[in-house]
Formats: sequence, structure tokens, C-alpha cells
Amino acid sequence: MSAPSITISGDLNNEVRGYGLALADVPVEQDRAYWEWRVKVVGKKSSDSVDCMFGVSNKRNSKFYEILAESTVPAEKHGTKFMCSIPNLRDGDVVGVMVQQSELPMVQLYLNGEIQSEGQVSKCRGTIFPSVFLPPGSEMSAKFLYREDQFIHGPSRPGFGPLLAERSIM
Repeated sequence: MSAPSITISGDLNNEVRGYGLALADVPVEQDRAYWEWRVKVVGKKSSDSVDCMFGVSNKRNSKFYEILAESTVPAEKHGTKFMCSIPNLRDGDVVGVMVQQSELPMVQLYLNGEIQSEGQVSKCRGTIFPSVFLPPGSEMSAKFLYREDQFIHGPSRPGFGPLLAERSIM
């Protein structure tokens, strides 16, 4: 589901590096969910690069990326409709993502526990997945923290819990 230019590593397969759109393989199914991304910056980003983006995205397949590779659409527009950018990230920054699907579907971003006024997307519908966009030319990685015991800051509002993996009825 992630761009072919993304590599996945880490002890829990929860760290992404490279560039492009990366999606977690667990959909957001509950009404209110929260997770975090811990950012690692290895080098300096080029001055003309775009910022990292965080939020949710719909499921993508290899055909999606093949078509976009041949198009003139900028990489940061590849599946990032329900995502917001956060400029000037530093090594160790933590981006919190709160998703509400019940009343008015929305995504709200936090940086190091502080709400980001520009980090809000509304009207996200359908099956959505936690996602991050790593810009080309950056030497960054992002670690997906989805369990409560992994959270560095945790949700700032009551009723938001960690992302739940799908459960089989059988």
C-alpha cells in the first residue's frame, strides 16, 4: 500500500524511510483513534523540498503508483488529500494524530503535545489508514507508535484511544 520508494524496517515493522506516501496496514475502524509518529532527521533537508505530511489516506495499490509515476502530478499530491504538512521538523519531534469519524469526520495534528492550528482536515470518509508522506530529498524516517504503551504524549482529549487492529469474528 506504500509507495515503492518507501522501505519499512524496525523491530515491529513500524519505521518508514525513503520518500513518498507510507500507509499502515491497519485501517482506522473505531470512532475516535490516536497514534503518534516519532521523526528522525539524519541530515538536512534541501531548501526546495516539501514538508512531511501526516494524517490518513485511502488504500493504494501498485497500479496507483505506476500511473502516478508517469504523470506530472507532484509527489506530495499522491494520496495526501486527508493529510497536513508540518514544517521545520527536528530530530526527535513527535507528531500526534487524532481521528474522529462519528460526528464530523476529521483529523487533528499535534506537534510535541501542542495542537497545530493549521493541522486539521475534515470530511475524510471511507476506509482510511494512518499515513505519512516523507518528502523527496530529505533524510528522514518516521516511527509509527500505535500502542498506548508506546505513546510519548498521548491523546489530549478524553475518548481517544490507541488504534485497534482488525478483529476477526471467527
